[in-house]
Amino acid sequence: MSDKLIRKIAIGSGIGAGTGMLFSSIIIILIAAVLAMANVPAMLIAPSTVLATAIGAFSGGFISAKICGEKGIICGAVSGVIFFMVLWIAGGIMGTGDFGTGMIIKALMIIGCGSFGGIIGVNYIGRK
Repeated sequence: MSDKLIRKIAIGSGIGAGTGMLFSSIIIILIAAVLAMANVPAMLIAPSTVLATAIGAFSGGFISAKICGEKGIICGAVSGVIFFMVLWIAGGIMGTGDFGTGMIIKALMIIGCGSFGGIIGVNYIGRK
């Protein structure tokens, strides 16, 4: 790969990961608002945050691939890795970032959703 392509992938993936984290944060805020207003069972909290993270990783991969314009699976995977690393570092700062089986599953989910978003992002044809 050329230096120009690597630079495009790095910039697109960084922007995509940041946007994905923003989407994920907005979804989690909306979930928190629903939990505060409604009587929602506590057992739905963890799955809803996993869903919000998956949607954020997918959208990050999608956006990074749209910015780069090619190599969608690579753009999405790099975006997912950045997303996961920020999430893991934030968990370490909060005291919940120990790396175990659950964290490996979360990493695979985030990277997989980012890669899938990248594939869709490169192949998506919007309205003209």
